[in-house]
Amino acid sequence: MVALDKKCHDKAQRLLALRPHFKAELAQKLEARGFNEQDVEQTLEHLEERGWLDDRRFAIEWATGPLVRKGYGPRRMRAELERRGVDGDIAEAAVSAVYENVGDELDAARRALERRSKGPGDRAAAGRFLERRGFSTGVILTILDEIEFDSDG
Repeated sequence: MVALDKKCHDKAQRLLALRPHFKAELAQKLEARGFNEQDVEQTLEHLEERGWLDDRRFAIEWATGPLVRKGYGPRRMRAELERRGVDGDIAEAAVSAVYENVGDELDAARRALERRSKGPGDRAAAGRFLERRGFSTGVILTILDEIEFDSDG
């Protein structure tokens, strides 16, 4: 095995001690601090081999924690994970772990609309809100059919 750059490895461990990171996030932070690409890659491989860096595990934690609390639907969750550098297959698996069936997505959409500070609003506003949150068209239409709106809807 090639010798690891101790400073790079130590910095990576300090960053991971603060909070979990996705591999792409950690690489970006290390490179921004002046570590070369080869040292960063070797450090990340070492951390992955030891289980200290695990995109799959962290993606599930992230999807079932912060993204659920924010009321995000499956599409938005996938997009947020991929924006953080998570592989598409890993992002899909994490979202699937949260939304195992359509009923889960329906319940999440209902909760998101209930928590909306403005209330459901009119039909169009509620639909746009749920779409921005990343819920599927079928779920949005089901929710809109369930809600009684004023005469505008």
